[in-house]
Amino acid sequence: MSRFRVRYSARARQQLREHLLWVRERSEQGYGTLRKRILTAVESLAKDPERHAIALESVSVGFTVRRLLVGKRRGQFRILYRVQGIEVTILAVRRGTQDFLPPEMLQGENYGERE
Repeated sequence: MSRFRVRYSARARQQLREHLLWVRERSEQGYGTLRKRILTAVESLAKDPERHAIALESVSVGFTVRRLLVGKRRGQFRILYRVQGIEVTILAVRRGTQDFLPPEMLQGENYGERE
């Protein structure tokens, strides 16, 4: 049974959608594989979200942001999330090759509101 409830911020949901659509345009099989990997990894956060490392973005935002890495090398994704009580909020879905997020991108209105 899950101990934590996992949800996506509106921004993270949109980022995931955009990444998956980009892959789908290039490879239907790659899309299916990536989608399954990311969703399975995110679902695993319901069991023990604090097992992943603290993201470097934590230093500048004033709260703990953790990172879940999915994939390898250039195809890697960084799933940034916050744990508050029994809720895990996915804050961002980033390709491993993308720059780190500035603080305002993790403190926006989409991150504090329920969907």
